[in-house]
Amino acid sequence: MAEHRNHIKYKFKENPGDRISKTFCALPWSHLHHWPDGRVYPCCLTDYRHPIGHVKDATLEELWNVDRMKELRKDKLEGKKHEHCAKCYLQEENGDESMRVASNRLMKDHLDTFVNTTEQDGHSNDFTLRYWDFRFSNLCNFKCRMCGSSLSSKWYKDEVDIFGQSENDRALIHVNDWSKKNIYEYIDMFIEDVEEIYFAGGEPLMMEEHYMILKKLIEIGNTDTRIRYNTNFSMLKFKKWDVLELWSHFTKRNPLNVRIFASLDAMGDVAEYARSGTDWKKIEDNVRLAIDKGFHFDFSCTVSILNIFQIPDFVDRMIELGVQWHGVHLNNVLTFPRYYALDTLPTDLKIKARDNLYHHLRKVPEFYKKQMKQKYDIITKYFELDKGEVDKSKENGEMKNIVSLVDEYRKESFTTVYPYYKDWYNSIPDTNNKVKTNI
Repeated sequence: MAEHRNHIKYKFKENPGDRISKTFCALPWSHLHHWPDGRVYPCCLTDYRHPIGHVKDATLEELWNVDRMKELRKDKLEGKKHEHCAKCYLQEENGDESMRVASNRLMKDHLDTFVNTTEQDGHSNDFTLRYWDFRFSNLCNFKCRMCGSSLSSKWYKDEVDIFGQSENDRALIHVNDWSKKNIYEYIDMFIEDVEEIYFAGGEPLMMEEHYMILKKLIEIGNTDTRIRYNTNFSMLKFKKWDVLELWSHFTKRNPLNVRIFASLDAMGDVAEYARSGTDWKKIEDNVRLAIDKGFHFDFSCTVSILNIFQIPDFVDRMIELGVQWHGVHLNNVLTFPRYYALDTLPTDLKIKARDNLYHHLRKVPEFYKKQMKQKYDIITKYFELDKGEVDKSKENGEMKNIVSLVDEYRKESFTTVYPYYKDWYNSIPDTNNKVKTNI
């Protein structure tokens, strides 16, 4: 790999991976990501339809150097874009920082090792999982509209009752139900090497594996590990554990070792409709308590048609609760399921939503105006306003089909929660098709 080592002479830029290539990402050298159903991916942003393998067929060690992983590494070293990384490229093209760039910063001290232990064909001789995102199970207490039973056990009954079928044969699934090698073994194998853990789900704060990992890290003294969360933040205590007490072990030397990226998209009835299971008052109480205890609290919206009109008011409310402006994350713009994506809105609603966002900038403190404008600029790029009215009849039909079926079953009403969508929604022809097309 001498031709790649020659790049190492350059100084670090904002993206440390740039000194290797313009498409370099540290994750294929530090990480493998699996779902509760056993599918394995290079990272959590890979298109879920294109796994590199399954844990029932191969161990993670064996999957580390399958052809797709070697191809991915080779392309990264040669500066080629790879299809697995489309979500990061899209974020970067829209002016946002991607997971690729963030991962290069996280692993900047290991970049030389990654390059020097890689063969010409992309084969990596260093199987060390330094970044963890193990989705152990789909255990969850919510059934969010944009989700499904693969990542939420609560969705299973709804899927069966509404659509007559589910991807899964039972509500609760666990990766070890299929795994050729017990996934817990990797925890012990790399507990001293791990540098950052991303806990997501399902709902991580109600998973025993989450508490088992924190306990092990505390026992061996590896409390410099950075722990990050994608959580609905509906609970702070589970069985015998108090998560705030456990987190305090990790923040003694660095308050930023624990960062909560709560999956909060909206407030009140909009939150309780889009993320069924939400008790908004309880969420607010938990946010206040975590902030009062000194933990770094961010919220990460999934921006879609389900919350786009409430974002300004929601941001204001979160600031009132004590969230800092730099803790406002709006970069996770939904691209799947397609029928909830922003570009499926008609042009008049896109314009109203865009104007609502930019009107909000008048209320933002001067110091943060530029930062918030950049966030809103990124969101509006997903509207594709410059392309004019586009035929979205397929996506709109799917949306109305799914929404009407779920509304009827859950005794909810889309047009009551979103009165500004009523004319558009009613204008979409009914399909009456009992086929669920999201995960």
